[in-house]
Amino acid sequence: MGSSERVLAGLAKKIHGEVAERVVDRLAKVGEATDEQLSQALGIEIATIRRTLNALYESRLAKYRRVRDEERGWYLYYWRLTDEFPSRVLEERKRKALDILRKRLEYEQGSSFFYCPRCRVRYSFDDVVEFMFRCPGCGTDLEAIDNGVVVEKLRQAIELLEKLKFD
Repeated sequence: MGSSERVLAGLAKKIHGEVAERVVDRLAKVGEATDEQLSQALGIEIATIRRTLNALYESRLAKYRRVRDEERGWYLYYWRLTDEFPSRVLEERKRKALDILRKRLEYEQGSSFFYCPRCRVRYSFDDVVEFMFRCPGCGTDLEAIDNGVVVEKLRQAIELLEKLKFD
């Protein structure tokens, strides 16, 4: 297995778990395989293999080609590893993470929050107005909280991710 395949296997394990790592290792070894072939070779239930392959596809770590089986009349999917550089995959994941963090930061900055000191549940201002500033679980008066720490942590995470480069 080449260095690119080792990186993809490591990414697969970090993102999707051990089964994904095994699937990537197998695809690196054989080049291309169907879900049934992978299931038999790895001794993993086919439904788990299919879920894993779809997750790898969504993460751009695997690709497939579709071929119609003339005998059965349905399609066979032949899976293989992506031919993209791992750095592109990482950049795409970084971009998605930044989008999520920026939306969360915007939400945190534009909202007021309250919490129940007994249940330790946090509520937005819109929720507490509906509950008349009482916890819907226990009836305790809700207290305003400062989410400055959360906002600062989000800013730091965004700044850190923006500085990351994958070469």
